[in-house]
Amino acid sequence: MIKRIAIIVVLWLLACAAAQAQTARGPNSASGKAWSAGIRPAMALTVGEVERIDREHGEVVINHGDLPNLGMEAMTMGFAVADKRMLDRLKPGDKVRFNAEIKNGEATVTYIESVR
Repeated sequence: MIKRIAIIVVLWLLACAAAQAQTARGPNSASGKAWSAGIRPAMALTVGEVERIDREHGEVVINHGDLPNLGMEAMTMGFAVADKRMLDRLKPGDKVRFNAEIKNGEATVTYIESVR
């Protein structure tokens, strides 16, 4: 019985360590960056190029690769942004990595970073 409890505890600790390792840290983490609405997601980011920015409406048009979490193939489309400040550091032609989710019924960029 003690061996089973020890195995369960070890497995739980390994799961916690794996979750902690997926949390972004360092200069690429989103904390403190105005152009991010949250912590860098653990899932892979999608690569794209900014085509157009509409700061007034809080939208960005991105020519992007596949978005598996949304079931979308590569295309050029407009996204809402979770925080309009995300657009402050972007300009047309910028290469970006980003995450998008469905928020309030529309595709919304929740994290974006420039690729330099």
